[in-house]
Order: sequence, then structure tokens, then C-alpha cells
Amino acid sequence: MSGEHRRGCTFGPGYFRIVLSDGGRRFVDTETQVEAVRHLLPAGAMLKVQRDGYCLDQDDLRSPDVMDGERFLNLPQADAMRELGITEEADYARAYRAIEDAVLARDRAIAAGARDKPSIVIKRKGKEVLDLTV
Repeated sequence: MSGEHRRGCTFGPGYFRIVLSDGGRRFVDTETQVEAVRHLLPAGAMLKVQRDGYCLDQDDLRSPDVMDGERFLNLPQADAMRELGITEEADYARAYRAIEDAVLARDRAIAAGARDKPSIVIKRKGKEVLDLTV
């Protein structure tokens, strides 16, 4: 697994949380393990699978050209501007609103029953992102 658990990790012992219809939860480390659990359970027993993007999508492990959107929202303005390489407050405000809207839209979709929780990342100014396929 390319991620490392870090302080404040969303799911604690695993990178994936499996929510069961009886209210139980199971934690596993890989998508292969998720599929193995799915095959072991009766149909309908697995309600959803949640992915721990906090640990799996650490931008310092993946790419120096992007940063996590939720991390950006939680940084003080000066730190966030420095991280993205922007100098204008108007650029910061525009980026903040766009990321906040994306996070809220994602969270509404999850609350409405969406199966996946996509990570939201921001390209740093002056950097080139060639492939966003996961």
C-alpha cells in the first residue's frame, strides 16, 4: 500500500471501511481485500465501502504538483496561498470557493447514497498535471 497511516487518520486501522447492513464495520487495507469480503458476504450485507483519502492521497507521497482540497480549506490563508504558489487574495478567494463547493457537492452526494468518496485535489500554480486517472 502506498499510503501511510498518519495522526488523525480517518479510519484508524484500515484504509477502507466496509459498512455492513447489521450496523457492523470492518476495516481492510486494499481493494483486493474489499472484494474478498464482498464475495464472502451474502447479497445486500455490504452497504457501502468508504476509502480513507486522508491517508491514501497524501499529496507529498503522490505528487508535489497537487495538494489535497480539504487540507487547503483547513490551512490559514497565508499558508494556503504559499502552498499553492499564489500571491493575490482574489485568487485565494476564488480557489477557496471552488474547492469548498466541490467538497460540499461531494459530501451531499455521499449523504444521498453515493458509493465512492472521491478525493479533491488542487493543482499548484505553475505545475503541470498530465494524468488524473486513478
